[in-house]
Amino acid sequence: MKNIILILLVFSLAFVFNACANSTPANTSVEATNAKTEVYTCTMHPKVRSDKPGDCPKCGMKLVLLSSIDTTQMSAHPDSLPPKK
Repeated sequence: MKNIILILLVFSLAFVFNACANSTPANTSVEATNAKTEVYTCTMHPKVRSDKPGDCPKCGMKLVLLSSIDTTQMSAHPDSLPPKK
């Protein structure tokens, strides 16, 4: 009787470990990772963020993909900087 219980225990442990080893992590698809990284924002209101395209709730302009905004030409105008002490 002890041998049967021991054999059943060994097979059940082997089954559990095999089932855990074959599981795949969640969100492994490319679409799932892209959906997380896409952020849309308003060019006039940069604090407005969305995970899908649409219109800005403040001004109604189309939201654009954040990575598509070219920030190389953006710089602070001297008049908008705080005064030097």
